[in-house]
Amino acid sequence: MLPTPESVFAKISENITTNETAQIMQAKVSGFFGTYLPWLKVLSILVSALLFGLVIFFLIKTGWFALRASRIKDVVLKVNISKKKSVKIWKNIQRHFYAGDDNSLKLALLEADKALDEILVVSGFKGGSLGDKLKKLTTAEISNLDEVWEAHKLRNRIVHELDFKLNREIAEKALGIYQRTFEELGLLDSK
Repeated sequence: MLPTPESVFAKISENITTNETAQIMQAKVSGFFGTYLPWLKVLSILVSALLFGLVIFFLIKTGWFALRASRIKDVVLKVNISKKKSVKIWKNIQRHFYAGDDNSLKLALLEADKALDEILVVSGFKGGSLGDKLKKLTTAEISNLDEVWEAHKLRNRIVHELDFKLNREIAEKALGIYQRTFEELGLLDSK
């Protein structure tokens, strides 16, 4: 029959109390911890505080907190993209547009389309693509919805037709549609 844990512990305890060497070792260990335990506690608290401080420092330096705060504000609280952020995005789109070459014009329209998609996501519209979101909108929400569809179709042609040539006049018209939409949504100031 196997011994039970209680009987094993009872036998060990009996050996410790009867064994003189074990008693001396137990007294030394108890004496060491009795003397140095308060210092070990203080040291462990200081090391823990230092490591915690370093974690906070690196989270701030890497921008982790700012990113999380921005996502919470945009997604959970469903706050619209700030005007400052949308103006920055729009200036980047204009920079590509005014570069003038064919690829820059295409890039400007792709970025404007992507910005509109992000705005609709933040506003709470569901759908896998911008087209899916536009299907759920009405002219009460975006007054130039038909024009936005045309601009989005132009974006699709840019993406799917490899030899698509974009003329500056068409690009300017499409970019104007996106600009009016952003102004209507209150993300850009009307000119």
